[in-house]
Amino acid sequence: MRRAWLLRSLWMLLAGALCLACVRRPLPAPPTRPSASVDIIAVGHGDSILITSAAGKSLLIDGGEAEAAPAILSVLRARSVCPLDLILLTHPHSDHLGGLGPVVKECGARRFMDSGYPHESRIYAHLLEILEQRGVPMARAEAGRQIDLGSGAVLTLFGPPQPFLQEGPDAVNANSVVSRLQVGGTSVLLAGDANVTEETWLLGRGLSLRSTVLKVAHHGSRTSSTAEFLTAVAPRLAIISNWPDAPKHPHPETLRRLAAARARVLETAREGTIHLELDGETVTWFTANHPQKVVLP
Repeated sequence: MRRAWLLRSLWMLLAGALCLACVRRPLPAPPTRPSASVDIIAVGHGDSILITSAAGKSLLIDGGEAEAAPAILSVLRARSVCPLDLILLTHPHSDHLGGLGPVVKECGARRFMDSGYPHESRIYAHLLEILEQRGVPMARAEAGRQIDLGSGAVLTLFGPPQPFLQEGPDAVNANSVVSRLQVGGTSVLLAGDANVTEETWLLGRGLSLRSTVLKVAHHGSRTSSTAEFLTAVAPRLAIISNWPDAPKHPHPETLRRLAAARARVLETAREGTIHLELDGETVTWFTANHPQKVVLP
């Protein structure tokens, strides 16, 4: 009888110890919330990219052609980001600024920034007039500047070059605002329409260009995305903003260079708007035509 009582006591002590161990074991961490999301909006031949952070900050980079405005506004309203905290224009070409006028009028913006590269065009002058009429403060983008979006998301401006690069008819592209969104160990390099001249300038500055995702420059043009540049960036995912059936965007040579860099390529012409989520450790993506979420390996 005494032996049975002792055995029962030992079992009760062991069970108590096990329960105590269960209590002391740390609870599993809750699912990680994206610190920032990026929408590469399908605007045809042009660029428009929305960055939002978990802190509620919003940044729109470029605005496609004028006819892209409804598609851009639809995304902005769906994300509930009006008015935008900042609009950043990479360079004053119509396929990057055309839709910004309606965005400023219908969504609003607290601040506007561009390269400051001089460009005499009616559409650019009209955008500046709208910004002035709406009382939107304007600033010049400067290489090295950092924009804190909160929740660990920081946008660093790598360009435009200072002083400006002079390169004849393609000088506007050569002086694009190039930036990188960094969230912990994950990043997205946004190359605007930077050409080989600006890529060479970036490489010569000794910057760490390595990024998880690359928004390919100039819609996949042959005059951008050199092998040396792609080696420095080493992207796992390359995104091209383009129009369906465009013969040179992306150019076959650019696609070959991206394949050699072992980057998976997505095109807005095929996928629609491409959505990225960055949590500091992983990048997850899905698209209008590929709704199942994919985590980059």
